[in-house]
Amino acid sequence: MSNITDIQVASLAAGFSMGFGILTVWEAIKQTRRNRHPLRSTYIYMLWGEIIANVVILIIGYLWIDGHFGDRPSVPLLFFILFFWVFEIQFLMQIIINRIAVIAECQDDIRKLKYGTAIIITAINIAVFCIFIPAHLVPPVSPLYVEINKYWDRTSKCLICVVDALLNYYFSRTVRKRLVEQHGLVKYAPLAKFNDKLMVVSILMDIMLICLMSYPNPIVFVQFHPVTYMVKLNIEMSMATLITKVARDAGLGDEETNDHHDPSLSYANNRSQVGRSNIHHSHNDAVALETYHTTTIGYGGRGSEEDFEALKNVNGIHKRVDVRVESTTNSETASNEIDKARGRSFDRVEDELSLTNNPGHPRGGSL
Repeated sequence: MSNITDIQVASLAAGFSMGFGILTVWEAIKQTRRNRHPLRSTYIYMLWGEIIANVVILIIGYLWIDGHFGDRPSVPLLFFILFFWVFEIQFLMQIIINRIAVIAECQDDIRKLKYGTAIIITAINIAVFCIFIPAHLVPPVSPLYVEINKYWDRTSKCLICVVDALLNYYFSRTVRKRLVEQHGLVKYAPLAKFNDKLMVVSILMDIMLICLMSYPNPIVFVQFHPVTYMVKLNIEMSMATLITKVARDAGLGDEETNDHHDPSLSYANNRSQVGRSNIHHSHNDAVALETYHTTTIGYGGRGSEEDFEALKNVNGIHKRVDVRVESTTNSETASNEIDKARGRSFDRVEDELSLTNNPGHPRGGSL
């Protein structure tokens, strides 16, 4: 039986879920509209599936604590709460793996990570079904179920927290080792730092859930699930937005920063002027050749994509240099610029560097 304090705490959780949920839904709408083919995007389906699961758990939990299902929880009530909880967990984990696939090099590793995570989480889900429902019936099926559930419930939440943290750590490590250290794409470094900060927030939300399991009324604990996973989903959408923003970054736009050789991070068709070389011929009618070279970081040549999902369909993130030569005839210009030409050469033009030694880079269809 719920008392006034239980209802107040549950209402607080419901209010936060709805307030924060509005921001989450609005961001989901923007990402869906940016996606050119949302009906074919696995990411979009998981995004909205996560939101729906949270909303259903929120509604069922509030009706339960308000007494609409009676004083004794039934098997169908407990089943449907766990049913949507399964989708809540599975979708979130696969969304994290989805962004790992954007920057990972080997498709086989992503496939193993995807199915391995699904198997581990499914095993946890099945065990929770087998223990949670018998333990929360009134009266319980057996006192043994109640005792086992007291320890297993916390253990399962800890295991889910560990899987979540390991996936986020794997993402940060891949960004630092592969993109930043191995290939010198320093503009991806803030992506790893931002992920580390958000990973701390995600772990704290899991810790909050584990602590709330000690609350006398289990219905209140159910109400905090939408709070936790709405926050986690918002974190994932923030990471998706940041990945897209970094990938679109056109890089350096002026010549003052040329000496830093800071590579630009952009789609393959976005180009930024990095430097310029002038070569002159000392004739009466001198011909000035102005060579512009640009350095870009892009992926597989699909420069018009507007969404995070598009970043998965890559043949390889790469660095390339575009050289444009312009010829002008002006003897006065040639004489004024001839001294500057001596100090410049094509030595600063970088060769195209592939970021994928393995051609099996993640393509469309991965989660």
